[in-house]
Amino acid sequence: MDQVISVPDEEWVTYIAKMWLLGSQIAKDVTGQEMDGSMEDLVRLQTVVDSGNVPIENTQELQSLGVVFGKVFVNETPDYDWWVVEDEYGKDACVRYKETSLLIFPLTMLSKRIEDGDKFDVYELFHGLRQDLERIKNENYANA
Repeated sequence: MDQVISVPDEEWVTYIAKMWLLGSQIAKDVTGQEMDGSMEDLVRLQTVVDSGNVPIENTQELQSLGVVFGKVFVNETPDYDWWVVEDEYGKDACVRYKETSLLIFPLTMLSKRIEDGDKFDVYELFHGLRQDLERIKNENYANA
């Protein structure tokens, strides 16, 4: 099956919103602070990651932190938004640059690292991702 990228329907918008609420609640429980989609959320996410309070076997909670990360990315990076991609493995939420094939998958960006036991800096991951995507955009999507 070829990859199909589509605008999120109501069900997917609700799913992304619920995942953000879950990630926000986890962060509030750990940090005592509300998430707001700003760069400050990266600091709160780092505190959650470092706390080890989210069990590595709880995929939904881990991926909800990725939605929080993705919301910051979409809010702080022009021309990116939430989309849904479907392929032979199923459907998944992604963040897409304009209407191109440049996609990122924030739901698993943090969860995979946590599950693998990696120590990482959320802020560095965010900025490294933006730098990499800027380079890819300039090389492959200059006319997008």
